[in-house]
Amino acid sequence: MRILFLAHLFPLPLDSGGKIKSYYTLRALAARHEVRAIAFIRSDEEATLIPELTRVCAGVDVVRLERGRCRQARDLLGSLARGKSFIIGRDFRADMLNAVTRAVEEFRPDVVHIDHLQMAQYVDSGGPYRVVLDNHNVESMIIKRVAETVDVEGRSIRNAARWISSSLSANASPLQRFYAGLEWPKLQRYELATCRRCDLVLTVSEEDKATLQMLNQVQHDDQSLANVECVPIGVDVDHFRMIERAPGSLNVLSIGTMYWPPNVDSMLYFSRDILPLVREQIPDCTLTIAGQRPVESIQALGREPGITVTGYVDDECEVARDCGVFIVPLRSGSGVRVKILNALAMGLPVVSTSVGAEGLDVRSGEHLLIADGVAEFAQAVVKVLRDPELADRLGRNGRELVCEKYSWNRVGERLLGLYDKYLSR
Repeated sequence: MRILFLAHLFPLPLDSGGKIKSYYTLRALAARHEVRAIAFIRSDEEATLIPELTRVCAGVDVVRLERGRCRQARDLLGSLARGKSFIIGRDFRADMLNAVTRAVEEFRPDVVHIDHLQMAQYVDSGGPYRVVLDNHNVESMIIKRVAETVDVEGRSIRNAARWISSSLSANASPLQRFYAGLEWPKLQRYELATCRRCDLVLTVSEEDKATLQMLNQVQHDDQSLANVECVPIGVDVDHFRMIERAPGSLNVLSIGTMYWPPNVDSMLYFSRDILPLVREQIPDCTLTIAGQRPVESIQALGREPGITVTGYVDDECEVARDCGVFIVPLRSGSGVRVKILNALAMGLPVVSTSVGAEGLDVRSGEHLLIADGVAEFAQAVVKVLRDPELADRLGRNGRELVCEKYSWNRVGERLLGLYDKYLSR
């Protein structure tokens, strides 16, 4: 088949979970089919990597995506006036629409593969091709969850606007908080309508699949979503090998994209509410926060005693050597956390919230520890740091699970099988 792959994120470099998933999905499809990719690029560095991506697929076209403050403000007001989703509308570019139109005329694809919901606005659902929607998350649930997250004092955080318009302000204003409450229902309506128009809808977890089907049932009880299938996110088990951790390490490690609001919230929450409880029992405990483009609030943590903020790291395996426990204290989000899969592949002992581990076929106490709530999470961290045998056992079991179920080879086979089932003519 000829597949036109529309990527919201340019898949290289492999420095975020979304890019990693997009790259390996593209590579799996290109191994069997003729694939042409069109992607947004956001930096000059990404532009230099276009030749590398052309070695994976038959052709690559790119469109520049920039989000200035004035543009963001205009899009916010426009979405409010039109009753449309800001998350979708802010990424509409006429140049991208023209690029997709040309590619459809020249390449004549059998299938258009939409990688991220934001790219669906460029696809004619009545076109001479079949359509696949590849969901990295249930996008509307991310904003809804962030908006409903409650802190330890019982106050609603209401920082969904940071997800909606983080480039406008580091702190959500009352107007932004109000707008956040308006955004997620609009996004959800668009999300479900898009799913119903597609021939095949992919999710990264059975939980996300069930969520989409449940939400659709609530809105349209006469139209089921029978075209939704789960293809999990994978991990490069050859790159993320079992590592030898520093014996006796009391370092708590987090690796993630440090401008993504759920990640930012999780680290502020951990450092403010959980870390002091851990240090009551283990005073020498340190915290390392690794990940690209940390926002100012995360950078400020690096000025506190015993906390290191590294920014972008070239090789996660190196920073992971000094790891007593790997933490995922997420309170909001959707989809599957690539960072957990990478950590498990490296044999790191992991402590996660239920939200952080959502979508993974893991069992608490066997592959990792799952703890919700401030005191519970702190105690789980202390337990792992004080019990090297437990830490090693969790690491071994996690590695075995990832190799068995989440290698990219296994995931690719699943994806190609679904293409054969739903899209072969």
